[in-house]
Amino acid sequence: MVDESKLSKILQACNLAPSSGGLQTFEIYHIKNKEIKKSLVLAAKDQALIAQAPLLLVFCANPSRSVERFGERSQFFSVQDATIAAVYAQLTIHALGLSTVWIGAFDEKKVSEILHLPQGQRPVAIIPIGYENEKPKEKTTRGSKDLLHTID
Repeated sequence: MVDESKLSKILQACNLAPSSGGLQTFEIYHIKNKEIKKSLVLAAKDQALIAQAPLLLVFCANPSRSVERFGERSQFFSVQDATIAAVYAQLTIHALGLSTVWIGAFDEKKVSEILHLPQGQRPVAIIPIGYENEKPKEKTTRGSKDLLHTID
């Protein structure tokens, strides 16, 4: 069980996340229903931790919040907004001593159907939240020098 005060802090961080034009073109769904969680596991390539997590958030893009201002570009901006909010959530989750992973490998259409998302909303990330029960494996990365490309 994740304390409600921690969920509140996670949501506060999401609320303060930068967004396109300050329009917050994203929605966050808090999934409590065990059957829905099980269905999401199947839609997410059998990633069982979705059903095991005591707290589950799904971040969705909602371009309708900015289409008037940004037109077709609102599709792109809303995905960015949802992504930024999810990252702010993850940073806060870790700061609160909780654990999480980013789940982006899922059937978008199935997730939309399972959650009965309004037309135009698009799931971007599934974020299971809980307490660490094992240490993650050491991560191999490219290294910071390989990431940076300098153009003079």
